[in-house]
Amino acid sequence: MSTIRQQLKGIGLGRLAAAIQAGSRPSLRLTAGKPSAQPVSRLGGRPNLPKDIPWPVWQEEQPLSFIAQLDLATLPAVRGLPLPKSGSLFFFYDADAQPWGFDPKDKGCAQVIYVPSSLAANRPRAPHRDLDEEVRFKGIALAATPETSLPGLNSSIHREYQATEEEFKAYFNLVDPLSKHAHRIGGNANEIQGGLGLEAQLVSNGIYCGGPDGYKEGCRRGLDAGAADWLLLLQVDSEERAGMAWGDGGRIYFMIRKDDLRRRRFQDVHLTLQTT
Repeated sequence: MSTIRQQLKGIGLGRLAAAIQAGSRPSLRLTAGKPSAQPVSRLGGRPNLPKDIPWPVWQEEQPLSFIAQLDLATLPAVRGLPLPKSGSLFFFYDADAQPWGFDPKDKGCAQVIYVPSSLAANRPRAPHRDLDEEVRFKGIALAATPETSLPGLNSSIHREYQATEEEFKAYFNLVDPLSKHAHRIGGNANEIQGGLGLEAQLVSNGIYCGGPDGYKEGCRRGLDAGAADWLLLLQVDSEERAGMAWGDGGRIYFMIRKDDLRRRRFQDVHLTLQTT
């Protein structure tokens, strides 16, 4: 962490260095590697999902696309993110319709499944027969590396400290390259529009967030404070090699309440799609 402060001072951000350091969070950067069909952490391909678990569908008929699987026993621990120490996580999303997630009616458009067995314990599953070919993604292996995630450009630091134009530009030049092709577990999400935790909090409480009225209603009901309860479970960037394109160069974010993660309650995960 001291090296972060030194780096910030070196690029003209010494005045904001302590606040940026305080807002930084441990995370795992997931780097896409070679094409793979192996029972490893990866994007796309065929999931090593136990055969007795039904393929996830939405609205009773739309099969969800398989997005990613994680072999939890192989992942380095992330402070503040109480992931199970073993087992597997599977991530699904309606990649055909690509719901944004700001409408309570979008609930179920993404699903996360936890199983206590390892990926290697289960054979790969063929995609649901009704899943369109264009949203059956190619398998790409993922390698996890611990990384300190800096606060995003939309964080409150710049407003609270009245950052100058030069300071904001210096921070942009530092953070923007780090957000490219950024698949991530935990820490600060690489937000495009910001407000992930607040949206998850409000939508999960039945509030439509497609405009300002929803945020005003959330404030009136005192729901804003609950935004801090939400953690980034997984961020998946657009990945050309896997055939994944989220809107116009966007990302999808799987958010979960910390208590739900601790209790292994993945049925209430919230998904947000953000694009440039």
